[in-house]
Amino acid sequence: MKQLNFGNVTIDRVQDWYGALLPLNVFYPTFDQAILDSQRDWLEPHFLPAKGAPNEEMLHLSLHTFVVRSGKNVILVDTCVGNHKKRSTVPDWIDYSSPYIEKLAAAGVTPEQVTHVMCTHLHFDHVGWNTKLENGKWVPTFPNARYIFDRDEFEGWAKNPDDHGVDGSYMDSVVPVYEAGKADLVASDFALDDTVWLEPSRGHSPGHVCINIKGQKGQALMTGDSFHHPIQVAYPEWHSAFCMDLAASTNSRKKIIDKLCDKDIWMLAAHFNTPTAAHVVSNGARAKLKV
Repeated sequence: MKQLNFGNVTIDRVQDWYGALLPLNVFYPTFDQAILDSQRDWLEPHFLPAKGAPNEEMLHLSLHTFVVRSGKNVILVDTCVGNHKKRSTVPDWIDYSSPYIEKLAAAGVTPEQVTHVMCTHLHFDHVGWNTKLENGKWVPTFPNARYIFDRDEFEGWAKNPDDHGVDGSYMDSVVPVYEAGKADLVASDFALDDTVWLEPSRGHSPGHVCINIKGQKGQALMTGDSFHHPIQVAYPEWHSAFCMDLAASTNSRKKIIDKLCDKDIWMLAAHFNTPTAAHVVSNGARAKLKV
């Protein structure tokens, strides 16, 4: 993804992983191959492998952090899987090890420079680098940062820390931050300032939020896991196997599409492949992405 420059605000993407995760018909319980094929004219080549390509039947995902620079603030949105985490859900991410910190450095960011970490939700692939292993203990990776957690999300997972979507991350990547006094539990409409604010998008998780970014020359909406694949822009009724409240997740997607469609607002999803940044535009009775 090329840097988005909104004048007083910039957004970069730091990609930590890319790969084929699960079969589409497993990830999406209502998957329909004919529907997917009907959207190939805009899904290919960025978001869907060509027919006959390797792993064509799989969901191809990017795992990345958005780096937002606004005034004195350096904000990381979602921190991927993390190193040395004991995960079990995705084989590639068991004891995952990556040069994430070095990739941040290549984008001009050191851990000490980060002022805020914002999580769209607390699934394990969005919070991993919140902490690092130091002398056998999980400690905040970004020592000078405030970690912004939606209160409903934080408290929801406290009641269910063993859920498959968390896979141990609540205890090793969230609780240590809270116990270190680095976490701010906020309402779903929390505003950091007039350039960065939250917006509720419930359904995928107990307190899932989108993050609005607005500068002098542009605007974006970071949609987290409200969408995993661009096909859901055309068919928001397709929910993932990881959504907790199916009706709420569908309603959230429809509201997001209504907000973005044919507007000059970039859509920045948590897992869309390169080029990642796109606009939502009308496509007959439905919508599609324009990159």
